[in-house]
Formats: sequence, C-alpha cells, structure tokens
Amino acid sequence: MEIFSAEFWSIFLDPEKYRVMIEAMGPWGPLASVGAMVVVSFLPLPAETVAVANGAAFGRGMGFALTWIGAMIAACLAFCLARWVGRPVVNHVLPKKTLENFERRVESRGAPFLLLVRMIPFIPYTIVNYGSGLSPVKFRTYFWTSALGMAPPIFAFVSVGALMMEQPWIGWLSLAAVILVFGLLAYYTRSKWGSAGQDEAKTP
Repeated sequence: MEIFSAEFWSIFLDPEKYRVMIEAMGPWGPLASVGAMVVVSFLPLPAETVAVANGAAFGRGMGFALTWIGAMIAACLAFCLARWVGRPVVNHVLPKKTLENFERRVESRGAPFLLLVRMIPFIPYTIVNYGSGLSPVKFRTYFWTSALGMAPPIFAFVSVGALMMEQPWIGWLSLAAVILVFGLLAYYTRSKWGSAGQDEAKTP
C-alpha cells in the first residue's frame, strides 16, 4: 500500500510539498491531516514530522488543533486496544522489557510521570499509549495527562512548521532550539526517574 511506502512519508519531510498536497485536497485537507497523525502514531515513525508539516500547511492555530486532535484520537484508540487485546498480543508489537519498565514507572509515579513523558516528543507514542493501556492507570488520568502533556511539544513543532513558511532560516534555527530543549527534558527525565525505576525493580 502506498501509505506504508517511504516515498509517501517523505512528503512530511518537505513542508512545502505537504502544503501543496493538502491544498489540492480542498475541504478534505484538514481531515487528511488528522488521519495522518492518527496513522503515524501507530507506526514506528516520528510523529513530529506531521506536526511540522501541519504547521506549514495550516499555520499555528489550525495546525495545532488538527495535530492535537489526531494525536488524542490515536492515544485513546491505542489505550483501549491494549486493554482489549491484552499483554500477550502487545508484547508481539513492542519489546516486552521496555513495556514492563514503562508500566513499573507509571505504577510507582502515577500522573506526574505520565504528564512529563507526554511532554517529551522523543519517547515513541506507541510505548506510552500501549504501556499505559497495560498498566492499572485509569483512563481519565491517562486522558487528561495526554491532553495537557502533548500540547506543548505539538505547539512547538507546529510553530516551527509555520515559521518555515514565513522565514525558512528562522524556522530551521527554531527547530534546532526545540530539539535541544526537549532533548534536555528527556535527559532530565531519564536521570530523575530512570534510575529510580531500576532501583524499584530490584526491591524484593
């Protein structure tokens, strides 16, 4: 299928090409952008590229809304899917050890941990979505932490996409700055809670 081809997803690496494609779809463009975010959230692909592309195509406000809606739809679907199919099936999709480590930290740290990891775009959506579904966390907790936590990185990458259309060189500099900031946040999270999770795993 074309949607699974590298050529198809390369469109999201070229904001201008994506914008032209979306405009050619007319009124179906916004729906297609939401669908793209849903699909990419279930695949081992960087969802941030869709956020940047949506910013280029729709601007900050609309681009943020469409990307956030797509991410939330995917998050809820994946959470419910994990609850429905159970651990044996999900373990065939994602590494068992990775999921177990994530679940352990969700159980021990709760909502603050979920909120923080949602703010880090470099953590694959699939791990957070499926891992949360396998954990005892309640859906309402998962929902509000996802809704709030995903908003900052989505807005940041959408804004970068909008800047690339307005002032390309500033857009690229902004992208580097955004990656640096979220990279530091990822490092902080790993140093603060990564080792804590490992210590808890060794506790009898």
